[in-house]
Amino acid sequence: MKNILILTDFSDHANIASDYAIELAKKATAEVHFLHLQKTPVDWVKLTKEKEKNYPETKQAINHSKNELSKWVKKSEQEGITAHQSLIYNTTIGDMLSSNADKGFDFIIMGSYGAKGLKEKIIGSNAQYVIRNSPIPVLILKNSVSEPIKNILFVSDFTDVSKESFHILTGFADTIGAHIDLLFVNTHSDIKESTETKENMTNLMSHCNRKDVCTKNIIRASSIEDGVNTFIKTKPIDFLAICTHGKSGLKQLFSPSIAEKLANHSELPLLSIKL
Repeated sequence: MKNILILTDFSDHANIASDYAIELAKKATAEVHFLHLQKTPVDWVKLTKEKEKNYPETKQAINHSKNELSKWVKKSEQEGITAHQSLIYNTTIGDMLSSNADKGFDFIIMGSYGAKGLKEKIIGSNAQYVIRNSPIPVLILKNSVSEPIKNILFVSDFTDVSKESFHILTGFADTIGAHIDLLFVNTHSDIKESTETKENMTNLMSHCNRKDVCTKNIIRASSIEDGVNTFIKTKPIDFLAICTHGKSGLKQLFSPSIAEKLANHSELPLLSIKL
């Protein structure tokens, strides 16, 4: 983790994410890049200085964004971190992810209010979209992170978690000095998965870099989300982590991934890693 991209709209939740990104960058000796998407009524890049005066509210909003970005860069540099900033006009999150795919970012951090009810089913949250489409790990935060981070809960069916994906998780855990609880939630009536799942979990645990950094857990529940909530009641968990295939299209409206559900409903930070 050497280059962290922070998506910000300067809201309280985004500022929480920016603060944590700085702390994480200090631990990982990483650079940070603050990025804000700015909507304008016209093509601002091609607008002359004279014509900018015709859009005073837009100009004020742009100046505010530039000032905020500069504040975060300055705050990062005061912590000894190399920081960059970008203000991009009239670009969707999807286009932003595509345009930054080859720029060497290996981690995205952003804040989220979440989304519930009709909004979740129809448009979802920005966090949902980034989780679904980002090729690199995404860390979603809603609340301030209390240090130290001691326990990460990794939820999976453990059928196709690659070593590469798991190494991303263990690398993150090593950076912050956290323990990983591997959790499989059995939502079926049979137990055919027990032996195979335990073997898969054990194989993954062999890639943990620190002694006793990983433990495996299997519980029964009516849904994965219910199982996660039940487990959290039995042990203090600071972070959630999950691997996702990503989905798109109409099917997503009726079958949102568990990663997106957790991103919307859980108050814990969520690390999503694409398989």
